[in-house]
Amino acid sequence: MTVLQFSFPRALLNMCYEGKSSKDILKRVAANALMSLLAVSRRAQKHALKAHLIDSCVERMKHIHAQLNLDSLRPGRAALKKKEDGFVKELSIAMQLLRNCLYQNEECKEAALEAHLIPVLHSLWPWLLMDDSLMQIALQLLCVYTANFPNGCSSLCWSSFGQYSAPAAHRGAPSSSLMLCILKLAAQVPLENTSVQQLVFMFLSNLALSHDCKGVIQKSNFLQNFLSLTLPKGGNKHLSNVTVLWLKLLLNISFGEDGQQMILRLEGCLDLLTEMSKFKHKSSPYIPLLIFHNICFNPANKPKILANEKVISLLAACLESENQSAQRIGAAALWALIHNYQKAKTTLKNPSIKRRVDEAYSVAKKTFSNSEESPLNAYYLKCLENLVQQLNSS
Repeated sequence: MTVLQFSFPRALLNMCYEGKSSKDILKRVAANALMSLLAVSRRAQKHALKAHLIDSCVERMKHIHAQLNLDSLRPGRAALKKKEDGFVKELSIAMQLLRNCLYQNEECKEAALEAHLIPVLHSLWPWLLMDDSLMQIALQLLCVYTANFPNGCSSLCWSSFGQYSAPAAHRGAPSSSLMLCILKLAAQVPLENTSVQQLVFMFLSNLALSHDCKGVIQKSNFLQNFLSLTLPKGGNKHLSNVTVLWLKLLLNISFGEDGQQMILRLEGCLDLLTEMSKFKHKSSPYIPLLIFHNICFNPANKPKILANEKVISLLAACLESENQSAQRIGAAALWALIHNYQKAKTTLKNPSIKRRVDEAYSVAKKTFSNSEESPLNAYYLKCLENLVQQLNSS
């Protein structure tokens, strides 16, 4: 049985890459079986790595790129289209195999980095832009590759197109890094293309945790696009899906001090976030509050937050919310503002804010007895207790 478990992935690998046509039924069945196996088995990923599946897939993608560019220069559009379709299917299989092989496997991701996966995808970018289904698979692969893999995120910032340049000028040469290509796509994706749009922002949310990638985002002025988002009008009380995607991206950016500074440099961003907090979205109702919460913990940000009456009023109002999550976020943000920052006391000693803090603390002490105290409730009580102490001190 052990021999069978070891040989099964290797046999599938041979069937996938023994030089058969993409139309070969056995090859397609083998590829689909291997995809399923890689998706559920860490051992299959390990054997695939030993059998050089990652190198084989990347090399195949290089070959497909070269063939697509070469054939695009030849006459006979009908024959070319038929040939392109075959290459597209092969490219799709290669990227899906890579996606499943890299899933939650840092060793495989390192192998993909060494195999120059990102430069190859960068070279294929003009072709991916022409096919939404291919673009979705490529973005899925990139999401998997960059998840919890800082080296992979950084590799997207490198200028890497020269080695694999495409002669098909009518398709437009990619930008100097794949990161810039992604930002350009995110800024231009039509609203009706929701699948690609969602994947692009999911991918950017991974990259937003990387210092190098945040630097590229800042230099590109990409975040200015956030300020052009429109708020719901009339009786509509729900944020649009694209607005929520933007908020999730900003939340990830706000986890680092450099990202917080990027947000604060956007003129009008704090006011827009405050307005967005008034609307609902069932999957992520408190993202604007969480962004403010993160920004409040950086001493360099506190003066700008305290100078914005709308933000302070919003955080104070959270203490009277019927939702415990909003209460906790507001209390933690206010405690962060006043911690080791004497000037914050002047603002937060406003009678309206102080009354809310005192009332929230009184209610919390009565509501959360020791027997019912959870870690979150304990933290909420600690936030309020420290707020009361700070606001009552001279």
